[in-house]
Amino acid sequence: MDVIESEGLTKKFGEVLAVDNVAFRVKKGEIFGFLGPNGAGKTTTINMLITLIRPTRGTALSGLSAC
Repeated sequence: MDVIESEGLTKKFGEVLAVDNVAFRVKKGEIFGFLGPNGAGKTTTINMLITLIRPTRGTALSGLSAC
């Protein structure tokens, strides 16, 4: 069972492409690392997963929310 899922997740702020077509799944009980350099879009992706911001395109689903 997937507890977190993203498909084609994209976020633009004006002309700035912050997250581009991210897709991943995390299964119940799985340990998942989300790594990248500063400015890679990690925080923006997490904010879309927890529905603090809406994606420009794609879907983000977690055990707590859907957008």
